[in-house]
Amino acid sequence: MVGQNLFLIEFELEEDLETIMEGRPLLICKSIILFDRLIKPMERPEIRLTSSPFWIKIGSCLPEFDKKDLLHAIGVTFSGVIRSEINGDICHLRINLDVQKPLRRGIFVSIDNINKSWISFKYEKLPMFCFGCGRMGHGLKDCLELNPTEKEKFREDPPYTLALKAKSNLIGKESMKFNVFSKKARAQCSYTGGTELLPTSIKTSMEGNNKSWRPQRMLKQTGVVTTRF
Repeated sequence: MVGQNLFLIEFELEEDLETIMEGRPLLICKSIILFDRLIKPMERPEIRLTSSPFWIKIGSCLPEFDKKDLLHAIGVTFSGVIRSEINGDICHLRINLDVQKPLRRGIFVSIDNINKSWISFKYEKLPMFCFGCGRMGHGLKDCLELNPTEKEKFREDPPYTLALKAKSNLIGKESMKFNVFSKKARAQCSYTGGTELLPTSIKTSMEGNNKSWRPQRMLKQTGVVTTRF
């Protein structure tokens, strides 16, 4: 252990490390464990694990869409696409997700110069998340972003639902609303989620120890993990 909720793991075999890297996101009891390769010695306060690769599923793409244009639009949304697997109308995309931000429910894509359509995202291995603020790591009851009135409102009509899970057959309200009323699409772009950071009260705290940390023995097969969520 090298800090609060921060651990260093050394692997004897490169293959074991690669297995962990490819298996991300790592979930324990519906909570995400952030893991990344440690390339070089770092000061302990400099270590910030805030993202993890996820697979997202996009289905029933309309034939008017150019798959390359769609991948580009999604890449811009998530700062790049790591890998893609396309089978007919079903697209699986590996993206790097910032776990500090609300989940993206989807994006609008242009069909032509006038019309747009809503493309919803479904996440594989999605951990616990808040149906109110859309952030991972807590439920609606424990959300620090919402006041009691907002929580009560979202219990009846949550903006985020289990439709975000890849295994769910539920259809998000955005898909039902925006694809029917496409003329309102431009005014509703805010439905793709916000960009606020997590409240500091649930961030991993490493500020309490300002000492420099360097591993006693540095191997090529080295990773650092935090149990922040």
